[in-house]
Amino acid sequence: MKSEAKLAGLMLSPLVVAARLPIVWLEAFNPDPRRRSETNRMVTEKVAAMQEGMVASQMALGTAMAEAAAAMMFGLQPKGTPHSVAESMINAGLAPAARRVKANHKRLGKR
Repeated sequence: MKSEAKLAGLMLSPLVVAARLPIVWLEAFNPDPRRRSETNRMVTEKVAAMQEGMVASQMALGTAMAEAAAAMMFGLQPKGTPHSVAESMINAGLAPAARRVKANHKRLGKR
C-alpha cells in the first residue's frame, strides 16, 4: 500500500529519540536558557504536527461525508467503505508527524 510507504518515516522515531536524549540529558544538568533551542523545537513541532494532523483527519472525514451525500442524492453508491474512510483519516492524521520525524532524523543524523 502507498500509505505504508508514506508513513514509513514513523519507524525512525526511536532513532530520533536516541539522538535527542543526550541533548536533553545535558540540558537537565546545565539548564542554560541559551541551550534550549532543541528542546523548544522538539515541543513546538509536536504540537504543530498534532494540530495539522487533526485538521487533515477532519478534512478527510468531511470530504468522505460530502462525497457520500452527493452520491446518495443522485441515487448512487458511495465510493468509499467505512474502512477506507477510516484508513484515509488515519493516514491524513499521521502524515504531518511522519514528515517531521523523517526531517528530524536527517537533521539530527548530521550532528
